[in-house]
Amino acid sequence: MFGSGRRPTQTAPRMNEATPEPNSKSQNQALTRFRALNFVEDQLRAGRTLAEALRQASLLPWPDEQGDFYKPRTLEDWWYNYKKSGFNALLPLPRCDQGTSRRLDASTAAWLTEQVQQNPAVPLKVLYAHWKSQGRPLPSVSVLYRHLRRQGLDRKSLRAGRLESGPTKAFEVPAVNELWMADFSPGPTLSCEGKALATHLCVLVDDHSRLIPFAAYYRHPNTEAFHHALKEAVLRRGLPRKLYTDQGKPFVNSHTRLVCAQLGIRLLHCRPYHAFSKGKCERLIQTIQQGFESTLRMKGNHATHLEDLNAKLSAWIQTVYHLRAHSSTGVSPEARYQQAAKTLRHLPAGVDAEPLFYLHLQRRVRKNGTIRLDNELYEVPLSLRSLQVQLRLDPWRRTRIEVWYQGKFIGLARKAPLHLNSQTNNSYDP
Repeated sequence: MFGSGRRPTQTAPRMNEATPEPNSKSQNQALTRFRALNFVEDQLRAGRTLAEALRQASLLPWPDEQGDFYKPRTLEDWWYNYKKSGFNALLPLPRCDQGTSRRLDASTAAWLTEQVQQNPAVPLKVLYAHWKSQGRPLPSVSVLYRHLRRQGLDRKSLRAGRLESGPTKAFEVPAVNELWMADFSPGPTLSCEGKALATHLCVLVDDHSRLIPFAAYYRHPNTEAFHHALKEAVLRRGLPRKLYTDQGKPFVNSHTRLVCAQLGIRLLHCRPYHAFSKGKCERLIQTIQQGFESTLRMKGNHATHLEDLNAKLSAWIQTVYHLRAHSSTGVSPEARYQQAAKTLRHLPAGVDAEPLFYLHLQRRVRKNGTIRLDNELYEVPLSLRSLQVQLRLDPWRRTRIEVWYQGKFIGLARKAPLHLNSQTNNSYDP
């Protein structure tokens, strides 16, 4: 079972928790477009026509008040492209001169970076007006914006803690799979081979039916565990329209945002120290602790290892929690869920869920046809020498590393056999 066996606490640290690899500019733009289309979909579900929904979306800046406005026709093109081809249709085509600046010399760029770092709370437009009043020669403000985005110093990046807030009042969404909530909680400590093994519960709950799409104990409360739980939940119970979490590291990193966008899920976060806004999830965790974990202390019912613990939890959920009437709804979670079973969203038939959870990384291919991932070399087709490619992979297993270039699948990267290459490389002379 997932999570068994001993492994370091931080697996793939540079590709996950604290400092995740940032999405490319095109992916960030696609995520912004996806957020605007989420708003359009909400308007349609509220009874408005597509034309009205597009007009309302065009009156708002995206992704926030510092963002851009888009014409209804532009939003309409995105809408139909997304409905036809999914999230990848929102990715803009790359410019041939992307990543270079012809209007900003190196000394001015260094000075600009220093000034913005010294005044992170002042908008660039204000700084720009101040610099121009002092007579400093500068290119247009749009050139400065593009340079700062490439350096990770744009307004949005400087306010990385500013995330979309969720509701704080008592509420219940009107339909099954309209909203899921997710959270981690410390689990029971097991005794395995004379050693203490701490566990962590990851649970997802449907807001309307109170059904648990999936729950399991893991060794570490990290992104790997959350993605596994989310994948199992989606495969078993369908796709939610929204996912509501706190601002823990497994939920706010760029990898999780990309996964949710690929699945067509709108990711929401509650404000810091506002756990009460997802009280149903907190209450469910308390129910599991009192109704399930307490039984593990009974004689003959101890869990001997992680797989055994998860098997007991799954049995309790299916035979006890899902079948008894919920105190708030008066109906069992399974019965309320099944009432809407025919209207739920699922992954299209034949679609493999694994690639939807891949991490996307940008790498430049070396002249010897290799790329580096965490101090390990991988070979890619030699035709990609010196080109910027995108790698799509499961960052924790790396059993399959896909190589993409300009939106097209090229092939698979494989670990470089250095010793074998030393015997077959003609340029090597011992």
